[in-house]
Amino acid sequence: MESYKLSRYSIQVSGTVQRFGYRHIVQNIARKLNITGYIENLEGYDVHIIAEGRVNDLEAFIKAIRIVEYPVEVEEISTVEEEYSGDFSYFKVNKGSPYEELAERFDTAIAIFSRMEKKQDIALEKYDKSISLQEETLKLQKETMTLQEETLTEVKGMRTDRSYATQSLI
Repeated sequence: MESYKLSRYSIQVSGTVQRFGYRHIVQNIARKLNITGYIENLEGYDVHIIAEGRVNDLEAFIKAIRIVEYPVEVEEISTVEEEYSGDFSYFKVNKGSPYEELAERFDTAIAIFSRMEKKQDIALEKYDKSISLQEETLKLQKETMTLQEETLTEVKGMRTDRSYATQSLI
């Protein structure tokens, strides 16, 4: 199929894709890839997408929306190619009732905080490793300084003991 040809895909995405901001993530991906159409929640846990654009952009879009990053987990994507219609000027999120959307916003906030907490835990682990390495470095520096002091003492002792120096020259 020619990459510049315009097409339309009807896409159903299954998995943990509702109530975690997945529709808005998909909207941002669509915007970046010049995809028009819409995404909406289906009854149950799936979402439905109508996506129009160039075939290569649509293929990149399908790869990009296969997200497996907690709490979102796409398990399956079903795609049906349809006749391009040109009905859309942008990609939008079809919203549900205000109650459903408010609940999804709260769930999205929880998901964002969860990701932040995970990143914070990783940062703390790296910080702990850094502190451990710094302590190890300080220990090695102290050992090095002790050896330097011992060497310096030995050298000073040799310099004051002139008889030792003259005996070895004879």
